[in-house]
Amino acid sequence: MIEADFKKLNFSILGEHSQLEGDLKFEGDTLINCHVKGTITIIDQGKLTLERSAKVEGEIYCHDIEVFGEFRGTLNSSGVLTVRSSGVLSGRINAQNMSVYPGAQINMEGHTHPESEQTSKTTEAPTNL
Repeated sequence: MIEADFKKLNFSILGEHSQLEGDLKFEGDTLINCHVKGTITIIDQGKLTLERSAKVEGEIYCHDIEVFGEFRGTLNSSGVLTVRSSGVLSGRINAQNMSVYPGAQINMEGHTHPESEQTSKTTEAPTNL
């Protein structure tokens, strides 16, 4: 987190004993250390961190994400997905870049370049009629 964001209070922290459900949108760096069921969207380039006590089920849309806790569902990262040794991921993962530490538990269907499918479709030779 950069100092200017800290001074402007442009960050979010969800504590360990909270339970949230629904569509959640955050701006700035966000630390989640609780149970969340639903959709999490980071609407800017802020980093999302799922702390060790986090248990998240649903969908995530973000730039960078670091996982120390547990996530089940669909994760979409336009930047870097980092799964630490305590992290548990299960589901569909779409990430530009991915880093997995030894000990992490991952059960996924995933892609490191989700736009590559679109690129291959648009670069096919045109059909002559």
